[in-house]
Amino acid sequence: MIKIKILNPFKGRNEPTFRPINIADQYLLWSDYSIQFTNSNDYDFLFIGMDDFINKKVPLQQSIDEGLEFLSNITGDYFLFDGSDSTSLMGAYEVFKESNAIFLFKNQLLKNREDYKTPTAFNKWFFGNNSDLDLGYDIPEDVWSRIKLSGYNLGNLLPDYHNHFSICENKTIDVCAIYQAYHKENYDHGARNDIMYTNHRTGAWNTLDSISSKYNIHRDKLPKEEYLGVLYNSKIALSPYGMGEVCFRDFELMQYGTLMLKPDMSRIKTYPNPYIENETYIPVKADWSDLNEKVEEILGNYNNFHYIIENFRNTFKSLYTVDGVCMYWYDIFCKSDSVTSSV
Repeated sequence: MIKIKILNPFKGRNEPTFRPINIADQYLLWSDYSIQFTNSNDYDFLFIGMDDFINKKVPLQQSIDEGLEFLSNITGDYFLFDGSDSTSLMGAYEVFKESNAIFLFKNQLLKNREDYKTPTAFNKWFFGNNSDLDLGYDIPEDVWSRIKLSGYNLGNLLPDYHNHFSICENKTIDVCAIYQAYHKENYDHGARNDIMYTNHRTGAWNTLDSISSKYNIHRDKLPKEEYLGVLYNSKIALSPYGMGEVCFRDFELMQYGTLMLKPDMSRIKTYPNPYIENETYIPVKADWSDLNEKVEEILGNYNNFHYIIENFRNTFKSLYTVDGVCMYWYDIFCKSDSVTSSV
């Protein structure tokens, strides 16, 4: 039996970072996979969440220095978890490569480590560059091999996502583009990051303006119940990137039986991965340059795309299981030389 302790599991961002693990613990499943979570100091591995080694409220170098100082007092084998919403390695990579951590875990990564070399705003490729904090990383192969997926993402956080509503057969709304577009002023490490978020999300609205006279498009904010009614009655819904690529809205659309248009996810690596181009969602370019073309193609032949909604639901049901999270971690402990040599 492998014993694991989670350090400060409910502190700040650590809570959503470790929530899927805690959900599995509530189902009393971990022992079936020879894994035990403990609160005692008798453990084999310590899980350390981002709230303990990353502080986005201070300058980046200060965050790095404080993170390394904190980890210098940790004894025994430990893993680091960056539970942030994007593929960005900002602040986590710098600490990880200088620490004694066995692995760094992320909910999603870029598939190609070479893509991390190009400096982008906050190391988020979809934010572009020319920010006050452009970051890129030339990651050696030996370090890259120790940066792993956590085995879960936002789709694992809410069990309610498994409750799927019947699909409306008489949808009267063409496009639902209701989402938060204007982010309040926000900073990471002293650099403002909300402008890129807003530019991306309002970019879709600006693009749709040129076809708004032809189609029934909803984008104005509504009370939640009214919004869900619009979503249920919409043929298409947009799910733009937010502060990260995987969004809660992706799974909300699935629940309410609406076809998802989303910026291309092909360069993203996550597990589970429900994003199959033209099978579970329709990809568009991140700059929205082909958005209207895709909307018109779908609305002109909507019945030919209806299967994608069911595909997404079926894919989700098969991939997002509590047992799947447990099995993923069983494999981490049983198949990794870096781990088995420490047990």
